[in-house]
Amino acid sequence: MPRKTETAARHVHATLAAAVADPDALERLCRSGDARRSFDVERIRLFAGLALKVRHNDIRLLLPLTFKLLDRLKISVPIFAAYGKTAAALRVAKRTTQSDKLEVISGFIEGWLRADDPLHALVRDALHHERALLALKDNHAKVPAGTNDREVMRSKATVAPASVVRRATGLIRNEMSCNPLLLATALDSPASDLSVLRRDQLHFVHRWDARRGCATAVEIDELGHVLLELADGRRSLTRLIDMLRRAGVTLTSAELCRVSQQLVDNNLLVVVPLQPGKRPRRAVDPGR
Repeated sequence: MPRKTETAARHVHATLAAAVADPDALERLCRSGDARRSFDVERIRLFAGLALKVRHNDIRLLLPLTFKLLDRLKISVPIFAAYGKTAAALRVAKRTTQSDKLEVISGFIEGWLRADDPLHALVRDALHHERALLALKDNHAKVPAGTNDREVMRSKATVAPASVVRRATGLIRNEMSCNPLLLATALDSPASDLSVLRRDQLHFVHRWDARRGCATAVEIDELGHVLLELADGRRSLTRLIDMLRRAGVTLTSAELCRVSQQLVDNNLLVVVPLQPGKRPRRAVDPGR
């Protein structure tokens, strides 16, 4: 190879290597008119995204469902191509722990997704689901042994109209567009059709299952969602019925007790034990 040609080739290789490794160099290359005439800068940008994605295999292990879905939708490489400057800023700030990377890439993915794209909504569902499972697992590791077992035992009570209930500790509530458990099952098969998934405004609660020793997700209906919002450990179910009726929600005491009992049985609500002779505290209705 002639010396001039060899020198030119080394220059090209150095330019491409710098563009892949340094997002600022890549940005300068993309802005250069000469470079755009000499290189396919979009392919270089995507290759840089692929290289960055490979360097995030530790995050893939934490978010396997999310990454699998990104790959299925063919948007993982474009996302990481756009993430280059953010990742570089993390390295400069020496925020290179797995928890730092997880927090920042999760926020970036959410910001990259379009709000009006139903397939992007699936990614958001998967991400929220897996982040909730990770948070519960991490929190469980910090909780003294037996704490969750005691909470479960306290929750096992029969609900009556006079019962005062509160949310169980450690719940993570998410509004989703699909059932993340069914989404995970669908992604197990490369040939599965994601369009057949039921799409709606769904409410899920993630909690730690002390008996199974793992985090789990439970779907609740709209009334269950409202009950978890209102159950503050101060109001009786009779009081909650009164509040709901004033808000235009008509239901009987038996219906509210039935739904509350289901939430108690699923360890989402806890019946607050009252001291002998003490009546439930009457809270002020914020709507009055």
